Amino acid sequence: MTDAFDAAEDEQNETNKGDAGDNFDVDRYLDALNSDSAPKDKTVGVAVTTETHAFYHELQNADEVEVNPAQSVRDHLEKLAHRHPKVFERAMRKLEIEREF
Repeated sequence: MTDAFDAAEDEQNETNKGDAGDNFDVDRYLDALNSDSAPKDKTVGVAVTTETHAFYHELQNADEVEVNPAQSVRDHLEKLAHRHPKVFERAMRKLEIEREF
């Protein structure tokens, strides 16, 4: 499944080359998107079933599993930003406007 997502991402990147505005520095935001040094002061809420919630917490607490579920979600959002550059750029432009006020 991951390979299919990665292949689709590569194909989408080839299709969308040059789509983003030339005068907007998208790379600056992509660098900060999932940066280890950036503060993690916002949360994203996702409704899940009781079973998914229990599994999420078990993954977090399992010593034998080397996975950070929260980091996995952040990584996936970063992949989506690369896969959908127009949407990402629109979000970052809105963020810039919000920061001005």
